[in-house]
Amino acid sequence: KTVSNLIGDESIVMAADSINDNDQSLTAVEKYFDAWNKRDMKLAVAQFTENCSVRDLQYDDAFSNRDELEKHLLRCKECLPSSFNFVIDDIAITKQKAGVLWHVENNGEPLSFTRGCSFYTLDKNGLIQTGFDIPEKAPPKTGFLNTLKSRFEAEPVRLIPLTMWVAYMYILFISDGILPGANALALEQRTWEEVRDLSINFFLVSPLLNLPFSPVVHPMLEGVFNLLLSWAAMFACFLSDERKNKPNLLPFGPMLVGMQFLTSGFLLPYLFTRTPEFESQVYKEDIDGELQAKVSEWRPLGGFLSAVGTASIVWSFVGRPEFGEFTERYNSFIDLLSIDRVGSSFIVDLAIFAIFQSWFVDDDLQRRGVTDGELMGLRNVAKYVPFFGLAAYITLRPELPSRNSELK
Repeated sequence: KTVSNLIGDESIVMAADSINDNDQSLTAVEKYFDAWNKRDMKLAVAQFTENCSVRDLQYDDAFSNRDELEKHLLRCKECLPSSFNFVIDDIAITKQKAGVLWHVENNGEPLSFTRGCSFYTLDKNGLIQTGFDIPEKAPPKTGFLNTLKSRFEAEPVRLIPLTMWVAYMYILFISDGILPGANALALEQRTWEEVRDLSINFFLVSPLLNLPFSPVVHPMLEGVFNLLLSWAAMFACFLSDERKNKPNLLPFGPMLVGMQFLTSGFLLPYLFTRTPEFESQVYKEDIDGELQAKVSEWRPLGGFLSAVGTASIVWSFVGRPEFGEFTERYNSFIDLLSIDRVGSSFIVDLAIFAIFQSWFVDDDLQRRGVTDGELMGLRNVAKYVPFFGLAAYITLRPELPSRNSELK
């Protein structure tokens, strides 16, 4: 066989059809492939030594111990459809070495460009000490689309944010007549000047300090804008949704930054592509990135952003006295919205945030060891009270534990 020739020992050659799942004499290599196909990643990594090293040429670095390998396998489990299986074509094994030729099938049908070979060294107990995977070089794959398709099939509810995102992007950037004002692609000068002025007055710092470069903007538009951005920032409390063993198709950190610029344009695609939650207990150290971990679990975040939101609402009513009393400024604000694509889109964004705020809460509580039916008061406030309910949730929710504190 080809593999036995490559490893320099033809003394023991097994064909794929000789492997019996119920055979108790299966080697660690065969058990590894079998456990992978059953998506039993605990059993799969149990076939490796604690200080194993596995190199896959699709990745820059080797996985240098059993924990790193397990995290990698869990990522693969979440990103690949359950219908994908590795099929052994040839296997050659000695007491110290093993070589495998394999390919991948989808529901029993071989996939193109998925052949490969793997070489392993074994320790004296027969466990895998090192591995070297060489997958077939392929043209650009549709793995992202296949993964996305499988998630829609498993959770059809994802079609809701997908549909809303398509509608949102079309209405905001392309359509004429649905929302007031010229579409964003018209590049109307007035639109960009308004965006610039609102950005300069971010979180009302410039007007409150009466800085000389602070532009004059309608106070109700400023209030809506800053309320919206403080709400978008509040979703940082869910950064534990992005972890080393739970990567998302669209990383939550960059998407959260994008929400400060295009709000729902980034929130909605994250919702319909995110990896489902599978852990019932998560630790602070699991969050992907030290800064993200600190921000996600920073309890004053809710109070600080709710204060910004409250100040934005108050500013809408009393800021810039030259805009008159409530009735006068409200009427002028409605007149502004009737010709303003940017301002009217902010109102749409507020509605979208109110609808989808609840989509994060159950999974976040699950990560904190809270089961269904527990903390129902806090759960419902967080899900159904827009903005301020989320702020209260950040302050009152159980804290993620730290592995270091548990060891102590």
